[in-house]
Amino acid sequence: METIVVTTDQFVSSRSTIRFANKLARARKAKLVVLHIYHVLKPVIWSENSYKVYKQSLLAQTRKEMSAKIGKIIRSMKLSDNSFQLVMADHVEVAEGILEYTAEHPCDYICIGFSDAGTIKKIFGTHSSKLIAHSKIPVICVPAGYRSRPYKRVLYASDMTDYEVELSKLIAFVRPLHAELRMIHMTANKKIVSDKVLAEASLEKKLNYKIEIINRQWNGSHPILQGISLEIKRYKPSLIAFFTHQSRSFLDKLILPSNADAYSFYTKIPIISFKKGS
Repeated sequence: METIVVTTDQFVSSRSTIRFANKLARARKAKLVVLHIYHVLKPVIWSENSYKVYKQSLLAQTRKEMSAKIGKIIRSMKLSDNSFQLVMADHVEVAEGILEYTAEHPCDYICIGFSDAGTIKKIFGTHSSKLIAHSKIPVICVPAGYRSRPYKRVLYASDMTDYEVELSKLIAFVRPLHAELRMIHMTANKKIVSDKVLAEASLEKKLNYKIEIINRQWNGSHPILQGISLEIKRYKPSLIAFFTHQSRSFLDKLILPSNADAYSFYTKIPIISFKKGS
């Protein structure tokens, strides 16, 4: 049975992420784990016993409040299975805490929210960018304020390197959702898929899933998201998928410039990132 870990804070900004993760868990018949990373500072003047008593009391109260709020959110979706497991893990840094927990407790997907306020670079805020850069597990970034909708279309941006392997992993994610899959080939040179119809037929036969291929030229000096912006406007995907090189240079190419306000629609679409070559 698959496990989906969704991270939460306290608490408004997590509602969209929890709804997304719960719906995904139901579609995939997966276990839903709601993970809250916390850290309780110890005042210097407190004894160890006083701190321990305070911490236990605070955690008990926090768990009670969060369980009630999460349960209310999930019940409001009126799905047949409303079960979830709330896990609270102590760590001074959120992303590191998530990485440690998922290393010790294997899961299949991590869902985390991101803010839609301010510049586009906040798509990949501190916690989500660290997860994308270091997680071996696919990371799904869900916009704050995202409204749950059917999984109709998934857009996969590919550099055509190991694309059949990547497609097989993406199809394993997409198949239970019964979503359309469109692969956009971004190339900085003139190398494109010459026979689109033949390539699509070959992929469908090999992978047992219908895939549409779109060719687009990419100016290597521009961020990748900017390069596929027109396709996003046309296709209106439910989800955007990437396989990322976990390096700063690649993330810099993926993220839009801070003044690119014209691309604010990205803050309305969840993004799933797989580790390239994993």
